[in-house]
Amino acid sequence: MDRTRLSIGLRALALALGLALVLGVALAPAAHAQAASSTLSGKATDADGSALPGVTVTATDKSTGLTRVAVTGADGTFRIVALPVGDYNVTAELQGFATVSVEGVHLSVASERSIEISMRAASVEETITVTTEAPLIETTPAIGTVVSEQQLETLPLNGRQFANVAVLAPGTQLAYNADPTKPGQLTIALNGGIGRNVNFTVDGGDNTDDTIGGALQNYNLDAVEEFKIQTAQYKAEYGRSSGGVLTVVTKTGTNDFHGSAYEFARRDDYNGKTESERRAGVDKSPYKRDQYGATLGGPIVRDRAHFFATYEKLERSGQYVIDTGGAVPTFDGDVVSIPFEDELGTAKATVNLTAGQYLQVRYGYQKNTDFYGASALTLPSALGTLNNDYESILGSHTAQIGADSLNEFVYQYTTFENGILAVSNAPSVQFPNGTIQGQNPNTPQTTIQTKYQYKDDFSFSRTLGGRRHDFKTGAQYVHEPVLGGTFETGTAGTFILLTNDVNGPVGEISVNGGGFGGFDTPVEQYAAYFQDDWAFSDRLTLNLGLRYDLNTGIGGLELNQGTNPICRLLSTQTTYNEYYLNDFKGWDCKGKKDDDNWAPRLGFSWDTSGDGRHVLRGGIGRFYDFPYTNATVLFPGISVQSAGFGTIYSLFNNSGIRNPDGSFYRVGQPLPPGGAQPGGSAANQVASPTQATPYSDQLSLGFSWQVSNSLGITADAIWAEYRDIPYRFRFNSTLDANGNHQAARRFPFAATSRMWMGDGEADYKGINLGFRFRQTRYELQGFYTLSKADGNVLAGADEFRLGAGSFQSDYQTDRSINSRNPKCGDCFGPLYTDARHKVTFGGIFTVPWDVKVAGFFRYRSALPYNKLDPGLVDRNGDGFTGDLAAGVDHVNTERGSSFQQLDVRISKDFVFGGDFGIEVLAEMFNVFDEKNPAVFDRFGEAHAFAGDPLQGEQRLWQFGARVHF
Repeated sequence: MDRTRLSIGLRALALALGLALVLGVALAPAAHAQAASSTLSGKATDADGSALPGVTVTATDKSTGLTRVAVTGADGTFRIVALPVGDYNVTAELQGFATVSVEGVHLSVASERSIEISMRAASVEETITVTTEAPLIETTPAIGTVVSEQQLETLPLNGRQFANVAVLAPGTQLAYNADPTKPGQLTIALNGGIGRNVNFTVDGGDNTDDTIGGALQNYNLDAVEEFKIQTAQYKAEYGRSSGGVLTVVTKTGTNDFHGSAYEFARRDDYNGKTESERRAGVDKSPYKRDQYGATLGGPIVRDRAHFFATYEKLERSGQYVIDTGGAVPTFDGDVVSIPFEDELGTAKATVNLTAGQYLQVRYGYQKNTDFYGASALTLPSALGTLNNDYESILGSHTAQIGADSLNEFVYQYTTFENGILAVSNAPSVQFPNGTIQGQNPNTPQTTIQTKYQYKDDFSFSRTLGGRRHDFKTGAQYVHEPVLGGTFETGTAGTFILLTNDVNGPVGEISVNGGGFGGFDTPVEQYAAYFQDDWAFSDRLTLNLGLRYDLNTGIGGLELNQGTNPICRLLSTQTTYNEYYLNDFKGWDCKGKKDDDNWAPRLGFSWDTSGDGRHVLRGGIGRFYDFPYTNATVLFPGISVQSAGFGTIYSLFNNSGIRNPDGSFYRVGQPLPPGGAQPGGSAANQVASPTQATPYSDQLSLGFSWQVSNSLGITADAIWAEYRDIPYRFRFNSTLDANGNHQAARRFPFAATSRMWMGDGEADYKGINLGFRFRQTRYELQGFYTLSKADGNVLAGADEFRLGAGSFQSDYQTDRSINSRNPKCGDCFGPLYTDARHKVTFGGIFTVPWDVKVAGFFRYRSALPYNKLDPGLVDRNGDGFTGDLAAGVDHVNTERGSSFQQLDVRISKDFVFGGDFGIEVLAEMFNVFDEKNPAVFDRFGEAHAFAGDPLQGEQRLWQFGARVHF
């Protein structure tokens, strides 16, 4: 599809939707449903199928006593919004008709459930009771999956995080967050990304990290009622994401006291040997992992007020084996201990103030300690010690204002403090194959976030022109006065070797110095939206929405770099051949407010057969993300906020740096002359004027078919075009303005500085085929995805690296294969996330003696890597190694290894009376002990395997027990 035509089409769509929605506001009174809650809708008819107006519909939560009432309109329809997740009894009453009671109506998070109520005339009072089951197919334009409490409690979840089960959503993959502030945190990679562009909300509160993206704070599984992951075409009420939305609702207490205590344990006696241990010829590493906790919930006042609280702690004594491939042979085979602790706590209280008012207050915290940077290529001196503290408190109030109007207000306060300290202050030595020793290059650093969120939503329904319109509007303000920290790395010096030999020649030296490396990037976030679910006909519903997002302050890209000498120099030059340098010409070095982030969305769902079992659905829309600060202004901000913190020494020679006597320089010797920065430290980061709020334009078309009461299948096609992706690269090459090689770098004082751009691109195309099969004693769910993801920001459609980072061992991060044009034709290719084929299955079976057997199977095809010049030489003479091999026409032409893993759980609940019982279980992860090679080098050799840090598990057993009442 032509990108210009799509952009013009979206602008036209925004204008048309704006006019339509403004007209809707002018003609209608005004109500709301919070995105973390549920909606119940339906239609009441008589025996002949005619609409029944005036029917009183009452929904009652069986466990808490919460009650809501609605009355059907002239077309017989009703809608009750902002209902807490749970199981409801629904009654329909109308004089002269028998009362109908529909039992077992489950309402899921961020979802709408529709029921049909057929009433018959009756001369005496009588009640007809019916039961209903939740549909097996998605009937709205949004693509995604609801994960139930049963799945969270029954499936084998390696790490026991709700992200484990989110991979049941079509097109998703499970990954680890590689950022040092998120030890062991799982992410949900989807539609070409690695999880940074997934927006997380918990109980309606923002739970997204504004520094790195993805989830901010974890919640233990026993605190989660259920969640929904939406991977495409979500409504205008959902923002701050160009990828997906994960909406979580935590548990609340009921009218009965319930509690539990549990323990999950692993020991090295039951672990398989990792491939790294086999290759190193060492014994199986000692290992001990205990995850234990407790829950308690119940009534404060029956049918009025309830509470629920959880606590969990994870203690792990992990290890990894060093294998430098001979780069530092004295360490090969050594076992390094990396203990980890993680505490999670949640407490929640809810109050049914009146029949139309609902209040909830929730507190959550997380605290963990770990070691950062562990891998087979990391020597103990290159680790970092890690500490994280998170706290949040949320309050929300829901008020039914009239028969068709409801308002909800949410307030949340969150804090996050992180510290990563260096284990060693020795110089950092980095080898071509990725081996590192000495001070970790990302230490020491700290991160601090303080966030206040205010959100209000209002929903209402109105019949216009004989058709029902369900309107929803809302606004959000996030005040983040503290979003910063410190970054004082590189002061001991960084030395990059040319060979995998500790005594080999040094190709590059850089040393940082100057003032305190602190930064602060505060941000104010504003958002507003309006949407209309328009029942265009009895079988066709249109979802029209328009959203606007505005971010101001330094974190909103308004960084003033007037004191940055790199920016001042680039903005005053008159002629550049490079497009990214021309962007600086005449610029005042002040970041501009990105104030045109209008996001129109149009979706439809068409019940082709009129029975709710065959639904064609699709849509088009724009989806803006948040410009996460460590991908945009964080490091450039250090250059202008930190009293001259920057490079004080920089020297390179791709043939090897030499001492004055002609001998090769060795680490530890006095620094050779010629590298000192004139005048002291120099800024080594600069933000480009191209920075903008990243977004995606999406098209989707799908079909859902409920084949029977047991089987539902779906097919969806998704196309997403990601634009304005932030990325960084080393721009200061040894090529002059005309592309001719010269001995020194083009801008001598800027050393190997990084430029932070905002014009990265990626495209994703995918076809998802999914199914869900449900019987009394078993349930199966799964999908197959065929997809393609390519672009020039190789790490992912939501990342900020041109280089490989942790994806390829010998490709330097932030280095383009063409330093004069990071958007060259050769620079585009498959992303590191481009798995052409993905398959996931999950199932729960109840076998004889009420034993539950559950399992997960995951598969993805091989991921790409770069075929680099065999000698890692500087083939194009720009002063940076890591160029493509001769004859290779673009990045990431090679493929590594596929991934597959089967996890199984067997459990039995021994109930001794009432709800008191003991559940015992055994879980086996990676049943077939797949090696799952990863992190390939230019020769196709893998440097990580199952059981290594951030690579999943080798085959191992976990045993657990839970006492409950």
